[in-house]
This record gives sequence, C-alpha cells and structure tokens, in this order.
Amino acid sequence: MKRWITRRNLLRGAGVCLALPWLESLSPRSARAGDAGTPKRFLLCTFPNGAPHHWWETAPAFGKTLTGADFKLPRVLEHFAPVKSKMLMISRLGNYTWNKELSPYVEPSHSRLTAALSTCVDADQLGRDQGQDLGAWVGNGVSVDQLIVQKIGPEQATRIPSLQTGLGVKPGYFDERSYAYNQAISWKSPREPLKRSVNPRAVFDALVGAGAASAAPVPGQTEGQARIEAARRAAAEKSVIDAVLADANALKGRVGAEDRRIVEQYLDALREIEKNATRVAATMNPANLGCAPIPEPGVVPEPPGQAEGLNENDSTEAGEYRHEDHANVMTDLLVMAIQCDVTRVVTHMLDDARSEFEYRCIPEEVRAKVGLEYRAESSLHFHASQHGAGNLDRAIEDGRYRIIQPSNAEFAAINCWLGQKTAELAQRLDAIPEGDGTVLDHSVMVYMSEMRTHDHDAYDLPIVLLGGGGVFLNDAHVAYDALGSDRQLRDLWFTIMNQYYGLEVASFGDDTRGEPNALLEEILR
Repeated sequence: MKRWITRRNLLRGAGVCLALPWLESLSPRSARAGDAGTPKRFLLCTFPNGAPHHWWETAPAFGKTLTGADFKLPRVLEHFAPVKSKMLMISRLGNYTWNKELSPYVEPSHSRLTAALSTCVDADQLGRDQGQDLGAWVGNGVSVDQLIVQKIGPEQATRIPSLQTGLGVKPGYFDERSYAYNQAISWKSPREPLKRSVNPRAVFDALVGAGAASAAPVPGQTEGQARIEAARRAAAEKSVIDAVLADANALKGRVGAEDRRIVEQYLDALREIEKNATRVAATMNPANLGCAPIPEPGVVPEPPGQAEGLNENDSTEAGEYRHEDHANVMTDLLVMAIQCDVTRVVTHMLDDARSEFEYRCIPEEVRAKVGLEYRAESSLHFHASQHGAGNLDRAIEDGRYRIIQPSNAEFAAINCWLGQKTAELAQRLDAIPEGDGTVLDHSVMVYMSEMRTHDHDAYDLPIVLLGGGGVFLNDAHVAYDALGSDRQLRDLWFTIMNQYYGLEVASFGDDTRGEPNALLEEILR
C-alpha cells in the first residue's frame, strides 16, 4: 500500500500539487481486484426536520423485508431510481436511548436530536451530569465519522482526514443551545465539534491546499510568504490548476489510453468546478452566515446570530443567491474530494437543524411528484411546513404506523428536492469506475434525518444506505419492529464500523437500559 500511496499520485508544478483520481495504471494489482486495497469511504448526508408520510408509503410491514421488484421507491425518493440496485432503505430504527422510560418524545428536539444523530449520545444529559448551564454547554460523544478516522490504519489515511460541508445558509433558532448542535454533526472529541462549511470557494481551496501542503516547500520561503504568493496568483486570476499542466501532459504519456482520457476529463472538469465555486461563493456574505471553515479543529466560535443569513434570490454585492447553484457546486466539490482521494470521510448537511430557509428553488417537475401546484418563485418555508398539516400515529394499522393526517405537499416537495440532490451525488459517484466496480460500490453512503416527521419524534428515523462494498443488502427495504421492540440507530453505526471497516469497535453510543450493541444482521448480505 505504501507504493500505492506514493503513486496515487500528485501533479506538481509552481509550488503546488494536485491529487489525481484513481488511475488503474498507477494502482497496485491487489487494489485492482477489489480486495482490501480498494479505498473504503463513508459519506453521511443529513437533512433536518424529518420526512413526510410519503417516505414510508411503500415500506414493508413491521419485521419484514422487500427485495428486487417487490421493493418500490416512494415518490419522494424516485430520483434514486438509477441507483436503486445499490440502495437499501431501513425503517423502524430509533435513537431515544437517553430516556429511562424509553419514550420517544425529546425536547428540545431539533438541537438534541441533531447532536445525537451521529453520536447516539444525549448531549443535554452530559451537560447536566457535569452541572453545566445547557445554554452555554458544548459537549457530546465522538461521532461515527470521527471514530472511523481515528481507528482506520495508515493505509486508509488521506491528506484531509475528514470533510464537513453543508448548504445551510439560513439557520433557524438554536433551541437555547449552542450553535454546535444545529450546525455540526461531526465531533472529533467530546468537546470538539467540527462545523460544516457552506462556502464552496473555501472548500475548493481546502481541497487544493491539501495537495499543496504535501509539496516540497520553496527554499527559503516561510509559510506566510507561501500564502502571500498564493494570494498573488489568485489576484492575477491565474488558476492553480494551470501550474500543473506541464506535469499532467508528461503523465499522460506514461499511462494507458483509458487513464489518459480520465486525466484529460478530470482537468477539464476541475476548471469548471473552480469557476462555479468562485461564482457561487461570491454571492454569499460570510459575515452574515458565520460560515468560515475551521482548518484546524478546536474551539468553534458561535455564529453571528440565529435565523440570520440568506434566502433564495436575496441580493448581495455579487448578485442574487441561488440555492440550486449552491447545491450543484457542492456536489461537484464532494465528487472532486472523493475522486481525488483527498478524503474518504465526508459529512454533508443538506440544511441546518430547524432550517428557516424558503425553498423557492424547487422546480415544477419535483413539486408535481407530490401533487403540489407550481407557482413560479412561490416560497416553501421549511420549518413552517414541518409544522403544517401532517401527523403519523404511534398506533399500528395493517402492520405500519397509522397516518392520522397526510403530510402537506410543501413539506413533501422540499423532502423530494433534498433527495434529488443526494441522488445526483450518488449517481456521480456511481459513474466513476474503480477496480472491480465504482466509487459508490466502494463507499457506504447514508442519507437520513435526525427525527421522524412532523411530530419531532426520535423513532422510525428515515434512513437510506447506498453502496456498501458487498457487505450490505442492496435493492431492498428492511423494516424492523414497532416502537418498544424496534432497533437502535447506534447499532447501524456499530454494524458499519465493524462489518464494513472491520474496526473491532466494542461499543458505540449510550443506552440507559444497559443494552449492549448488536449487529443489524437483517441488513447484511
């Protein structure tokens, strides 16, 4: 593997270096066969506020599994059709383990459940145990993505250990808690949340900078001087990508015809990503968003305020903000990060908890899927629609939770659009060949919310898993039992870490009943 790490490889020039996508010509033979040498990746894509009742409209009865042609996609997930064969829906998992009475009702729900999504720990209870003021307390468990980073061996290490990104430009109120519980799902340690970056230019610079950091320094040049030189190049509108073209041309002469085509397409796409990232970032005001990334994780400052930021079509000095453009360029950047092997662990928040964003960006064809009449530029307020019409019961009817009142179409349309953006990312990863499959095949990609639906409950979480390296069922929907006999989200993370990564994790998350973790055998091949 050391040979593969050094030949992964890097294009160098003008004091910068740029990671290449996976190239068959430069990979060791063991990695070409899809064995332990093939990269393993974890992507956690989250959406807030739960899902509409439509999410479960094709779900199997409690304790049942549907596969193949019997597994039907619900309307709000129809954009996943091109990758359905690599998709697993999981229903009836809960995350309410902190409550001694095993009640699913949790308050304050948005902050507390978002904090628990990737840690399965009650941040509020940690604060109480230490006698802390919960309004100022910042503490949690280590999140699943960061535990993976800490436990994987050096052969899986990358220049950026993990990447935190998001689209939340209009965060809501923080439920009298730290912003960390609404704008971060990655926790490096119990006191170190890793805030997501919503600025595409900052993400792009971080990806390129990851390569530059490993290049040989210019003799006699300090780190500060190197930054000044980088700024000078940017001011002159000279793309850092141009600096490696000569090396790229030389490389194309050393690899096969197929890899030569990949390198050429990669460089073309990278220039387009850089251009789009610059354009979108220019419409965003970091002073309003509090979205400055944290290059060295540590103490995270509070954002400038609650319910502040941008909405669709808001004017800035650089033009109008467009959420569709923002989402698309972030997808480009995530593909770039994975394809270049800059990182293998990603958390992507499609919106902040309790989002106040007004989704004017949802096109007519997406609204039509859930029966919502289209009016150009009509506003769909996310948090308000969650509190609109819609109610699922705890009571059971025909092997499922009973629908008391169908979800409003505005809430369903937002959920459908978020699914579309995630499905596009999955399809992009599935289009990249790698070894004996695709990048998606060699990844575990989870798409989920921290709560169930309008009721803000912490059971029956909406969850989709894609890929899985042959470890997990595909083209299937697995439903566990009803509340009280259901399984826990902590066991999903436990299963991923042990069965996909082989990390031999003894336990993960809390359970006040004292129940040990157990593998989710039903989702395994």
